[in-house]
Amino acid sequence: MVFKKGFTDDGNDTTISLLQYNILADAAIPRGDSGTNVCGTYAFCPEMHRYMDSRFEKIIKEVESLNPDIVTSQEIEQVFFENTLQPGMNELGYASVQHLRPGDHIGLAIFYKNEKFSFLSLCQFLIHEKLPSVLQEAGLESSVALDIGEYVKRHSEYPGIIGPAGDLMVRLKVKATGTVIAVANVHVTWKEHKYPFLQIFQMSCVLEELFKFAEGALCILAGDFNATPDMPLYHMISSGKVCEVTDHLVQSNSYHRDRDVRFGGKRAVEILKMIDFKLKVKSSYFEVMGREPVYTNWGDMEMDAEGDEVHKLCLDYICYENGDEKSKQFLYPYAVLDVPPEHVIAEHAGLPSAIFPSDHLPIYAAFKLKQALQ
Repeated sequence: MVFKKGFTDDGNDTTISLLQYNILADAAIPRGDSGTNVCGTYAFCPEMHRYMDSRFEKIIKEVESLNPDIVTSQEIEQVFFENTLQPGMNELGYASVQHLRPGDHIGLAIFYKNEKFSFLSLCQFLIHEKLPSVLQEAGLESSVALDIGEYVKRHSEYPGIIGPAGDLMVRLKVKATGTVIAVANVHVTWKEHKYPFLQIFQMSCVLEELFKFAEGALCILAGDFNATPDMPLYHMISSGKVCEVTDHLVQSNSYHRDRDVRFGGKRAVEILKMIDFKLKVKSSYFEVMGREPVYTNWGDMEMDAEGDEVHKLCLDYICYENGDEKSKQFLYPYAVLDVPPEHVIAEHAGLPSAIFPSDHLPIYAAFKLKQALQ
């Protein structure tokens, strides 16, 4: 565990901890008729450690060891959630909610400690369906906003394989203090990082909807953002706006396929600049360590032209709203869990492995909840 420099624990403040964990759906690891992996995905991982029937116990043990108050998780298959994961988490004292993508029955889940929180409300939606109203509220014409919604839907799904991206939010009340927090869980579309504006449209929708749903409560936004710290989406989140720098990051990479996408004659960046983001969030890891984890995902080994290993990426984040004088409530991250050193993972050629049960590593942040003096 890494503690924020200068941190001292006076024992008087309420703490809230959150674990973010993409647990890798078995559906992402196809099997043939013989029960073997036919696509080569994660082929470096021995079959005895590759599927959820052997990975689940390790996942539960990680949760039990870290003992977070809240867990946000992605790639949750419906049958696995209902028959295995939800009962297992219930035994550890967690209540849960789930959101499923249409088409593939895979989605998001949020777990929270029954003894610590009272459940207040739930919000779940498909991003492409909610996005047009967000854009119209920012002043965009209805027809153009609907076109963007269809664009986001079209590029965030693989029909028959992966459903369109959604979002899951809960409002919880801390029983000890009565403080309300809003937690959002999102899995941004991957698309091999070729569509940065697609990702920014998705996150713009999530941030605006979280602000409305929170109703003034403190906010935590966690998930698999599928973007590294040098990418346009991360810049948009960390700066709290879409600007010329964001556009430069998109335009400077010929790999990006949506650099010149237009809607109603307007470039995507011009439309995104119209949104005045009301919710400003910070990264808990950056606040504590001064950087993000070196990697949170280490999937199939690939080789670049020089023969170096790639696909070791930081994709997962825990962001938070600091609070303000109006609400008289503040969140301060004071500790995060750093990822294992590279040689530990490399010993097993990647993730998942006999030790690590997913292609993503769990990340964890602990917060102090402070009340302003009256």
